[in-house]
Formats: sequence, C-alpha cells, structure tokens
Amino acid sequence: MPDLLVSQAGHITVMTLNRPEQLNSFTNAMASGLTDAMAEFDADPNQYVAIITGAGQRAFSAGRDMKELAATSEGGLKVERSDVDLWGVGSSPKPTIAAINGLAVAGGFELSLNCDIRVASEDSWFGLFEVKRGIMAGVGTNLLARYLSLGDALYLLMTADRMSAQDAFQRGLVQKVVPAADVMESAMSVAEKIVDNSQVAVQASKKVAYFSRNHGIREQFELYRAVNQRLLLCEDPMEGVTAFAEKREPHFTNRWPIPPSS
Repeated sequence: MPDLLVSQAGHITVMTLNRPEQLNSFTNAMASGLTDAMAEFDADPNQYVAIITGAGQRAFSAGRDMKELAATSEGGLKVERSDVDLWGVGSSPKPTIAAINGLAVAGGFELSLNCDIRVASEDSWFGLFEVKRGIMAGVGTNLLARYLSLGDALYLLMTADRMSAQDAFQRGLVQKVVPAADVMESAMSVAEKIVDNSQVAVQASKKVAYFSRNHGIREQFELYRAVNQRLLLCEDPMEGVTAFAEKREPHFTNRWPIPPSS
C-alpha cells in the first residue's frame, strides 16, 4: 500500500497521508510523493482545489518519522535545505484545505499551516513538541506567529503544550470544527463552494491576501537557518532524537556549543 493516496472528485484532488499505524508520520518517500502530487495538481487545469487529510481516525499526521530520522543521522543532525513551503503545498497558486482528523503534531501541524483553510474534527488537537527533542520547529517558528498572537505562538513553541480544536477555532487558526465523522464531508463542502467560483478570481485573491502574511518571511527564514545551524552543533538535538527512537527520556546538557578559542 503506498504511503500517499491520490484521488479526484470532479475538480477536487484529495491527497491522503496513508500510514495510519504510524500516525501518518512522514517518511522521505511520502514527502517525495506529496511533492509530485502537488506538482501534478498545480499543472492540471481541470483541478481547482486540493484537500489533504490523514488515513484512519487517530491522526492527520504526527510529523517526521523520528525513527527514520535517527537511522539516517549517524554522525549528527544536519541543517536541511528546507523552506516554509512544505512539499509544494505552501507555494501552490490554487486553494488547499487541510481536513484534520485527529492529532496534528510537529510537521503535521506545520503541513496544516501550509494549507489555506483548516477543517478539524472535534477531537483533533495540535502541538509542536520539537523542544522536547532538543530541536526547533522549522515552519512553526516561522509561521505560527503570523496566524496567532505572539504570546499564543510562543506558548506553544516553548511549552510543547497541546492546543485543542476548539481553542484553535477561537483563535482563528481553524475555520471549522465538526464531528469526526463529518470532517471530509465538511472539507468537500468548502471545496465545492470554491469550485463554483471563478478560479482566476480565487487564485488572484489568494495571491494578494498572502502578501501581508509573507512580508519579511524570506529574511526571517534565513535567520532561522543561521540559528538552527548553531543549535544543531549542540549535543541536545541528537540526544533528543536518539532518546525518542529508543523510547527513553532524553538527558539534555542544556549547553550551547563552546566557540573555538582564537
């Protein structure tokens, strides 16, 4: 069974993260598949709206597969050539909807931030747990304060606490909260409303609306990469990832790297 399922319903493309037993955590193969699926969606003039969801009832996505990350990080973690745009979702000129059916954690939360509209089940929740692993959220540190107040964003980033779907709705992060059984139906209903409109007008509206959100985002991301590069020189990131893979509590040094003597 493939890690990503892609189907079409009229002018709507549905992409389903398909690792339910692993809470739909991302593998390299899944990321590659989603990148390809988004490129095909963008290039198809008959596809107007994309919906991204997770298989099963427990999770939209738990983010990066930490076991795969630990297995491929011998010799230490490295700064990846990444961006705030995950796998072409954030840069798509067409509307994208996250149908959140369960937890959306770390990269799963960040993927939902890359979508334009979020529809969540009543029992879904959000979290950025990276600081528990000695690492820093990438997309989250760059985008969250552009959707929430600075205090709310910092609370999630620094405490690694959960945010319920109801709290996310009250703060404007989620646009609809519905019973779990109705998530896809509700997301499809939103997509169909968009489909009924002029797609050139829809895409033009999206392009202009994102201008204010993206103001200074490239400069901010360059700062993130510089800070992250120094963070990954510490012992804590590798210890956090290894501890997670080994199912034990991490033992952090809480020390920045010592600069070389002149």
